[in-house]
Amino acid sequence: MPDGKALQMGTSHFLGQNFSKPFDVKYLDENNTETFAWQTSWGVSWRLIGGMIMTHGDDKGLVLPPKVAPIQVVIIPIYYSDDEKGNVIQKANQIKDSLSKISLRVHLDDREQLTPGFKFNDWEMKGIPIRIEIGPKDVAKNQVVLVRRHTQTKTSIEMDSSSEKISLELQNIQKEMFDAAKKILDERIVKVSEYQQFKEQIDNDKMIDCSWCGNQTCEDKIKEETGADIRVIPSGNTKAETCIYCKNSGTTNVLFARGY
Repeated sequence: MPDGKALQMGTSHFLGQNFSKPFDVKYLDENNTETFAWQTSWGVSWRLIGGMIMTHGDDKGLVLPPKVAPIQVVIIPIYYSDDEKGNVIQKANQIKDSLSKISLRVHLDDREQLTPGFKFNDWEMKGIPIRIEIGPKDVAKNQVVLVRRHTQTKTSIEMDSSSEKISLELQNIQKEMFDAAKKILDERIVKVSEYQQFKEQIDNDKMIDCSWCGNQTCEDKIKEETGADIRVIPSGNTKAETCIYCKNSGTTNVLFARGY
C-alpha cells in the first residue's frame, strides 16, 4: 500500500469434499463418472476493493480505474436558461447514445435542482474516470470538455470524434493508473542481505526482499524484533543466499513487510 504496509489479499481454504458430500454436490469427471466436488473458499472481494481504494484514492474521494468503474463517463450539461437548455441537452443525449453504442458505461446527469459545481464535486467523490462538460459555447464550437478524474486535467475535444477519443482516453487512464501504482510498489521493495539494513529499511516503510532459511523460528524472531513478517514468496524466485537472520543457507527469497 502507499503507506508502506502490506495488505493481505485474502484468505483461502481447501474445503475438500466436506460440504459437497452432505449436500450431494457432484460433477462428471473425465471418465464420465459422478464425483463429489472438490471445493475451495477464497475471501478476497472486500480486501481487493479496499486495496484499490487505498491505492488510487485521494483527498477528494474515490479514483476508480476505468475497467472496474460502474460508470466510466458522466456527462454534465451546463445551461443558464430554457433557451440554452434544449440544445445542450440534445447534444448531451447524442453523446450519451454514441458512447453507449460502443459499450461504454455512461450516465447523463440531468438533475435540474443541482448546480454544475455540485455535480462536479459529487462525481469526483464517486471517482468516475471521465467527466464530460457541455455548455452553450461548447455546442456553438461543436466540442465538449473532457476532465480526467485521476489528474484533474481538462481537454477540449471535437464532438464529432468524441466517442473514439473518449474510448482511447479510458484506455490511457487505465494504463497510467496501473503504471503509477506499479511504480509505487517497485519503489517500496528493497533488496538487502544484512539484518541491520533490514531493520533500517523496515523503519523506512519498505518491503524487504531477502533470503530466508525456511525455519519458522527465524521468521518469528524477525516479527518479534521488527513487526514484519513474510508476506509473499515471489514467483520466478531467484537463487537464495544466506538467511537474513541466522546466516544459514537460504532456501528461498521472500518479501517481508509490516501489515495492518
